[in-house]
Amino acid sequence: MTHADPTGRPPRTTIEFYGGLGVIGSSKIVVRHGDSRVQLDMGLDIPNGEDLMAAPVGLGSRHGRELADLLRIGAAPRLPGVYDARWLGDDVADEELMADAAGPHALFISHAHLDHMGLVGFVRPSVPIYATGTTVELLRALAASGEGVLGGVEPDWRVIEFGAPVTVGDLTVQALPVDHDVPGACGFLVTTPEGRIAFTGDLRFHGEEAELSYDFTAAVAGVDVLITEGTALSWEPQGDTPTSERDVVDRFRGALAEASGLVLIALYPRNVGRAMQLALAAREAGRTLVWPGRVAALFARLGWQGIVTWDASRPQACGHLEAVAQAQADGFPVETVSLGEVQAAPERFVVMPDPHDLPSLLDLPLVPGDVLLHSNGQPLGDFDTWWRPFTAWLAKLGVELRFAGSSGHATADDLHAMVERVAPRVVFPIHSFSPRRLQVPSGTRRVIAEYGVRYGLDGEAVPGR
Repeated sequence: MTHADPTGRPPRTTIEFYGGLGVIGSSKIVVRHGDSRVQLDMGLDIPNGEDLMAAPVGLGSRHGRELADLLRIGAAPRLPGVYDARWLGDDVADEELMADAAGPHALFISHAHLDHMGLVGFVRPSVPIYATGTTVELLRALAASGEGVLGGVEPDWRVIEFGAPVTVGDLTVQALPVDHDVPGACGFLVTTPEGRIAFTGDLRFHGEEAELSYDFTAAVAGVDVLITEGTALSWEPQGDTPTSERDVVDRFRGALAEASGLVLIALYPRNVGRAMQLALAAREAGRTLVWPGRVAALFARLGWQGIVTWDASRPQACGHLEAVAQAQADGFPVETVSLGEVQAAPERFVVMPDPHDLPSLLDLPLVPGDVLLHSNGQPLGDFDTWWRPFTAWLAKLGVELRFAGSSGHATADDLHAMVERVAPRVVFPIHSFSPRRLQVPSGTRRVIAEYGVRYGLDGEAVPGR
């Protein structure tokens, strides 16, 4: 039971934001009631301005110093009672950061994207970290394939079942499934002694499982506070019907039907559902999809059959062959193909290049007019420092760049409709360049959050700390 604070006043429920403010991603939300504290997401910070850790610098360039470096440049929040002391470094460790949490504390991850969980490797072991079972399965497979956390150590994940309440002192958290472009995504409903808070995580209403997002909306209707992603608010409304996952597959099939030679593809491996659909479409067209080694190891560990990657005859980036060998040793079958086989019959293959090993494109039997289908893969877009060299290499080789992706985020119209259906007392739009574009219905107050400020469930800033 939480007691009144030293002033004699009863405890209040408060909400703080340490990311997602004026940027897309980097979500970190802290809900408190007295000494009880839950945190929703632990995303890697995406700065509003120059990213000092963008390529070619790289977050892992100083192994073991990642968190200390991020704290020094202000790219990670100074959250007391959260970080494991071994990653702080003597020059950034202070009494407040090193102190234990005053009361019950837990961290909840909405899904397996880095902008929502990229800092979990630095969390102290005493803080339980929860995610859905499908998210945990994916994250463990990524770790085993050499694509684990960006620094620190892999957490001892705890599974939260959909709808099952997890109690953290005076707070109760429930995970509710939503549709996003990664399996296992969820939003959260936090019940406090003062009221209820809903957080959407990332969601969409045009995906193959849109009913999950509609069910989430119905389940949280009437909450006191809604915290919503607002990715689509970042740009002027397009007015077009959003591209669906079926549209993506159809465009890929069209590219395969037109192509007489090799076809390249760029997709984000964590979008497991899309990857599976495109692999099936390639097979239907009589082609084999050849994955980079770590991606092949990931899909094999997730139980896919017929996964193909390069054999040892083709040089690969460090870690790819090791990831495949370890997957095979662990009993997960991975098939291989030689560079010579692809060079001899390019019309029988689709290849996903390694975006960080662009000179490897020179090994492939590419001719002017061949196509690379970009499906929300890496590099992500022209804001990515890898984008210019990526497109320059394609242009040099005469490869046509085509786009076929489906957003993992709700359209602006769908966001507005969701807020109207939920009808919260207060809404905080985050995870957006332009949160002020969210229009709210009568009776709902929109609050543009400021970093580290504590807000009550009425949307007012709470004085003091």
